[in-house]
Amino acid sequence: MRGTTAGGEISWRARLSLAAFGVLLAIGTAEGALRAGHFHFDLVPVLEFGWPDPVALRDAYAADADLVWVTRDYHETLRAAQLLRPAIVFMGDSCTEFGTYPSRTLAALASAGMHFTGVKLGVGGWSSAQGLAQLRRDVIPLHPHVITVYFGWNDHWKAIGLTDPEVMRTRRLRLAAEHLRLAQLWLRLETNLAAKRTPPPNRVPAAEYDATLRAIAIEARAAGIETVFVTAPSNHVAGHEPAYLARRHVRSLAELVPLHAQYVELTRRAAQATGAHLCDAAAAFSALPEPHDRYFQSDGIHLTAAGDTEMARVLSACLAPAR
Repeated sequence: MRGTTAGGEISWRARLSLAAFGVLLAIGTAEGALRAGHFHFDLVPVLEFGWPDPVALRDAYAADADLVWVTRDYHETLRAAQLLRPAIVFMGDSCTEFGTYPSRTLAALASAGMHFTGVKLGVGGWSSAQGLAQLRRDVIPLHPHVITVYFGWNDHWKAIGLTDPEVMRTRRLRLAAEHLRLAQLWLRLETNLAAKRTPPPNRVPAAEYDATLRAIAIEARAAGIETVFVTAPSNHVAGHEPAYLARRHVRSLAELVPLHAQYVELTRRAAQATGAHLCDAAAAFSALPEPHDRYFQSDGIHLTAAGDTEMARVLSACLAPAR
């Protein structure tokens, strides 16, 4: 009989085939059971952060296989940038997405006789982990002369579930989850287990933040692009931290000011270690005459129109020698 030896024993090939069939049968049965039970889990928009929350992820953004989420007009903006071939790409989080400092920076450079094209590719809620993936997929192909990299807030907020690097590493699983309930179940289990960590880690732990910024500068330079790291200004004062941050962003309000200072310092060190340009906006804003409230919105993070104007003044001075 085919598949057996002369003594009637099943050959190793037949055993392997039977084992494979058993595994496939078990997987198929489990997949069918999950579908019959109407199990469904989407990492996006279920992902939870300080911000965006699941509602904002669903309503204001769109899922992206590589970058997890993007603005709804992101791909349209990117297509326009491919035609524009911008000299400067402004990368960052909500401070960049919602800020007007990129256009003001270009205007400040133009008024000084330096006319450059530029595009703003910041996305709210992003950390440096998404910035690195964006650089590789979307920014390097644009061949800009300079990138400005303005992260640091979301990186040090607490992870409610998976850290950002962990989320980025689930790319293949997230792609499989578009078709398989078993992959969705695996994602849910990973997310639930991560959410039980005590204390919760930062979204991008300090060592990974440092490594990520260095990778951005090194890979950009290899592509002929200069990097300008922008330290994130803050209007937070110890003892007067915004109370809402304790609900979803930090483990305790007392850690806010020193935690942000740590990530600002890590940004400075990454620039020094890689030979990238440093635009120390955090120091520049701290040196401004009091009060600083006119430069910051009530959250002490995002800039007002006056703050964007000041950021443009600081950044345009940094870009002049980096162009």
